[in-house]
Order: sequence, then C-alpha cells, then structure tokens
Amino acid sequence: MLVVLTACGPNQRILQSANENTAATEPVVASANGSPAASTFEQDLNAMRTADFKFILVFRRKDGQTLDPDDKDLIGKTAPQANRRRLSDEGRAAIIGSNFPFPTGAFSGLTERFKMEDYSRPDSGPMFSNSLPNR
Repeated sequence: MLVVLTACGPNQRILQSANENTAATEPVVASANGSPAASTFEQDLNAMRTADFKFILVFRRKDGQTLDPDDKDLIGKTAPQANRRRLSDEGRAAIIGSNFPFPTGAFSGLTERFKMEDYSRPDSGPMFSNSLPNR
C-alpha cells in the first residue's frame, strides 16, 4: 500500500495574525548592559522600613543643596551605632536606620545645620538614651 504524503504550507493569514499578537504582547526588556534605574527617595525609605528599623531619620541641608563630603562625614560620625546609612534623593538626603536609641544630644549639632525628618516606627520607644546600647 502506497501512501502519498503531501506537504501543506502554513496558512499565511494565521501566521501573520500570530506575529502581530506576539509583537503587541511582548514585554519590553531593558538591556543587560544598561545602567540600573535610579532609586527614588520613597524606594530608599521603604527599604529602611522593610529592613524593620525602629528608628529612621532623614537629614537634609536647610538650603536644599546636595550634601557635600563634609556634610556626609559629619552625619556619619554623629550616629556610629546606626545599622544602615543611605544617601538618597540625588544626594540631597542622608537616611539613617537604627534599631538602637541614640545618645541624648547626639543630633544637637546636626539640627543646627540640617533639617531632621523622623520616620521612626510609632512603637519604637524613646529615640534617645543616656547610655549606649549593648549590641
């Protein structure tokens, strides 16, 4: 018995429709060689919240300018027990996250030069303590 198989070509109309649907639904993929998207202040703040820090403070220059190296150094030296520091808002904000209270008066010098914003958890307890925490 001889069976003859004939090759059928694909239906061009169906192929064209499939190509149009695929092009419309394909996600846009960023280039692997491109730079990562810049984080925003809200993303950085949420990262501190997600890390579950009790105390989250933000320092900004009163004139709104970018923090210079002296500003960063002063902020960094002020709270040595902080768990995390993050420069944010295109260099105009320093975010500090800590699970430990700060020494009483720790920020007196900073608040003269910077605006301090408190984003601490409501149940974090007192922000200042007369003694340094035991780690």
